[in-house]
Amino acid sequence: MIEHVKPTARIPAVQGQFGPRLVTYTTQLPAGAIETILGHDPRYRQWKQLPDDLNYIYQHLQRATTKARLDSIIRYIRFRFAEGAIIPGAFPAISIAVQNNAPFEVAENMDAGIGVLHFDLSRRNLRVVVDGLGRASAALELVEQSERADLPTETREALQKLLREFALPTVFYMPAPGTAPLSLDEMQQLFHDFNFKVTAVPARVAIALDHSDLYIGLTNRLGQSDTVKKYGGMELKAASLGKKSTAIVVQQNLLRFVRGATEGERFLEGSNNAEIDDPALNEETLSYYEDSIGSFIEAFAESMGEERFKDRESLHLTSPGWGALGIIFNDLVVRLKVPDYVSAARKIGELDWHRSAEIWSEIVREKVDKEGNTVLGLAGGGAQTRRFITRVIREKLGLDDLLRERGFDDDSGEAEREAA
Repeated sequence: MIEHVKPTARIPAVQGQFGPRLVTYTTQLPAGAIETILGHDPRYRQWKQLPDDLNYIYQHLQRATTKARLDSIIRYIRFRFAEGAIIPGAFPAISIAVQNNAPFEVAENMDAGIGVLHFDLSRRNLRVVVDGLGRASAALELVEQSERADLPTETREALQKLLREFALPTVFYMPAPGTAPLSLDEMQQLFHDFNFKVTAVPARVAIALDHSDLYIGLTNRLGQSDTVKKYGGMELKAASLGKKSTAIVVQQNLLRFVRGATEGERFLEGSNNAEIDDPALNEETLSYYEDSIGSFIEAFAESMGEERFKDRESLHLTSPGWGALGIIFNDLVVRLKVPDYVSAARKIGELDWHRSAEIWSEIVREKVDKEGNTVLGLAGGGAQTRRFITRVIREKLGLDDLLRERGFDDDSGEAEREAA
């Protein structure tokens, strides 16, 4: 009679605990080991092929990883984990809920919490990703690509080298020894706790702390450019410029300009965490956009002159104004590919940007400030004001006909938003 043998994997790990119910084991997994350890492929396109219990868990626990999100993480791995990266990259740990407890062998001559986990690989021991599905999916995509026979040998070898140079930090959440297996409800609750019981920091603070996002990186480069510093510089972590500030722009407004300049109005209308397919800004185009946007701002500022450019009563220094300028750059450089976009920037600088100018009368209203003074303020919301400023500049530059000829027949981005 053949004795039943339970398939196991020996995994070096550090033991931890959350109360009497949960123990944790922290380790590092090579990308190629993820599917083996889970016992299934957790990628969204494979969910329908999973057994009913696993399919139910993923359908109710997880949000599908969009193609744009997946591509974004793959690019992150390829460029941030590679030699010569702009700034080193890393992942937070992937969290895997495991139904059954596993024996833990304390390593010889080591502290009690350091040893080897005898991980149960059998089908009866459900394992499910409760946090980090996008990271795990991207790693599996790279593993799959590295094995494709239709790729050039050089490309496959480069991917295989990359996969050897990083491992995914992983935490297993298991029932404590002597307690019942984790139920589906408990696994679902872990997912909910990890993903929803968090408080986001204000956007302006998150932007200031993020040194890896390409849009924020480009914003910081522009904020430190000679042109921007010449006129006062960029202020970090502020929602708006204070009365005593000598800067001309806050970081989040310049970021809004960069998002509009590189990806256009549809991306600008989206959330700060929006993912898009085939973004214009990537590691290869970063220097190009830094140079071209820098030239655009410089020509615009020189055309206005220092006094007008720094005037706080000018609409170009408002959040909607910066957003509109970004969209116009995108019209000229990305959509229409106008060779002499610098001359167009000078023409924009020749406009009367002061709030009291007749061309802005539809969006400017007299208001009373906190001190009781009558001031000129914006009548509508930020997006509405930005669309109006964008429309005025397009009319002044004669861009409307050109955009329609090239198939861009909307003048406010509304058609693109509806299509999205």
